[in-house]
Amino acid sequence: MTSDWRSFQLIPEDVLFFRDGKPASMGQDHYLRSLFPPSPSTLYGAIRTRRLLDEGVELSSLNESKWGALDVKVRGELGEWGAFGTLRLRGPWIVREHGDERDVLLPAPADLGLVMRSDPQTPGNNRMEGPAHEHIECVVRYLLEDSGQGKRWSHPLGLASPYVRPNGSRQCWKRFEAGPEPRPVASWFLTSRGIEAWMGGEVPCREDFVHAKELWLSEVRTGLGLEPDRRSSSNGMLYTFGYVRLHKGVSLEFELRGSELGAVGWLRLGGDGRPVRLQPGSPSPLPPVREETHRDRQFLLAFLTPTLSETGAYLPGFSADRLSASLAGLQATLVGGLVRSPLLVGGWDLANARAKPLRRAIPAGSVFAFETEADSKAICSLHCSNLSDFESERLAQQGFGLTIVGEMPRKDA
Repeated sequence: MTSDWRSFQLIPEDVLFFRDGKPASMGQDHYLRSLFPPSPSTLYGAIRTRRLLDEGVELSSLNESKWGALDVKVRGELGEWGAFGTLRLRGPWIVREHGDERDVLLPAPADLGLVMRSDPQTPGNNRMEGPAHEHIECVVRYLLEDSGQGKRWSHPLGLASPYVRPNGSRQCWKRFEAGPEPRPVASWFLTSRGIEAWMGGEVPCREDFVHAKELWLSEVRTGLGLEPDRRSSSNGMLYTFGYVRLHKGVSLEFELRGSELGAVGWLRLGGDGRPVRLQPGSPSPLPPVREETHRDRQFLLAFLTPTLSETGAYLPGFSADRLSASLAGLQATLVGGLVRSPLLVGGWDLANARAKPLRRAIPAGSVFAFETEADSKAICSLHCSNLSDFESERLAQQGFGLTIVGEMPRKDA
């Protein structure tokens, strides 16, 4: 990480609620789910709000005229009314501290799969445990193969062929030919060691996987809408909220650049403006990339935060009829992708007092494979960059599309 990025940690004092993109209309019963980790734009907006409060701004009466009266340094950081300034965000990601150990946990890339086994005798506290007392038997990594009509993988680009590393061993892989089908790694996270193994074209060990249920609980609460004059319940106004309660030692981290935010005090985050404690984070929490790799001019990109593309499931800047394009200035050809089910991303436009467009986002963990004529140094320059379409909305600046660069795995690795 470069020295101009500063790391921050967020420690909740209570439950959190981050509304997903499901539409809701007044007068209907709803179950409102919480999205976790939160969308980068949610955190970005909370930081902007905190900076305004630092300046003593009264938010309820904020308008364009009062914005123009702000200190020029603050306007430079936050941007002019309805625009953006120098503030840039990377994250958020999950951190877990237990004893003397501290893990940065990142979404498991989608080119991994897990073969599970049931063990009903297990008491239920094993870190490799999945839902319903299942345990990871072995880890699978998917490879691109030439189908005779070009390289193919998942979604519209084709299918992958799985290879397995038995029992988490680091010695070899072998083809997965029998036994249960590997399951997707959605809801699983990888430690930094596991992410580094993935970046090096290897298969992470079983011990490097952490399931979401080991990090937070969903806490359901139900509320009633009240008639304002009688304080009695209102028909059709029953709401059920899925709050998030983080386990002990679990917190969020992110990085900022171009901001004067102080790493002390509190931040109001998500629905209900729940308080979270703000303090300095760990320096350089994301794994570094090795520049001596990628000699074969092939590489993978995995997303650590959601990203938005104008063409749906294709990487920003690419489409079904545009598989060769510029990738943050690097010319590359998209040869495969593994894309998870899309998320709905929206938000609130304060300057225009209206909802932002609700769009389908490519979720964190999605993986794309590329070929290029560029050298290894140029490929590695993509590591920890932010990629997203809709440039006028500065989504990459808000933290969408945070990437890591990985080597293409091979059968003989």
